[in-house]
Amino acid sequence: MTETPPTLRLWFMDWFGWMLDHDSLKDALCRTPFKEGRLPGLSATVPLPFQLPCNPSLEKRISLPRPFPEMELRELASNHVVFFIPQTGTYLRSSPTGPNSIDLWAPEPKEWEKFFPMTMEMLRGLSLFLRSDLINLQDDAGNALPAPTLQQGFVLQFGDRTLPLFLNTTTLIQIGQIMPGAIAKIALTWDTDAQPVHFTVSRETPTQSEIV
Repeated sequence: MTETPPTLRLWFMDWFGWMLDHDSLKDALCRTPFKEGRLPGLSATVPLPFQLPCNPSLEKRISLPRPFPEMELRELASNHVVFFIPQTGTYLRSSPTGPNSIDLWAPEPKEWEKFFPMTMEMLRGLSLFLRSDLINLQDDAGNALPAPTLQQGFVLQFGDRTLPLFLNTTTLIQIGQIMPGAIAKIALTWDTDAQPVHFTVSRETPTQSEIV
């Protein structure tokens, strides 16, 4: 009996904070705004251990017949990836002009071609991060962080401070694992050359379950 090789399931955020998705009416790639607690209709499985470059297997949540072109997932920078199309020598591109602004014809990888790969745990952590009614963050002096907003470039904006998500993948996973009513210590890395800063995070108990 042949064992199935282990895989990792990933979802992908574009440069503008939208998610790579699937339009089931057109059976085509699309992009949708990130929404707390919602899984996009498109994901990919990659072999474990996750090493780049690799060939992702794109999967539609609603199975439809149109095949995806062969793609190669390449690392562009730390926790930034691009989708290379070997047949055409071009790249997948997500433009900021609407939900259907996905094409496969970018000649080189720049900002619009970058994607941030996220696991289920990271998506859950980001969903909680954006819910100031569920998550409270305080530094060691007792100062609370303001409610964040998701900005382009894979960053969260806390007032006048920006937090790169791609430098805090482990922290996203940790926040996603905090149970309602629990308190934990996390470390946030604000800049590539900066030391992590420790915060206490507490998760409120919601009146109804909204983050899955």
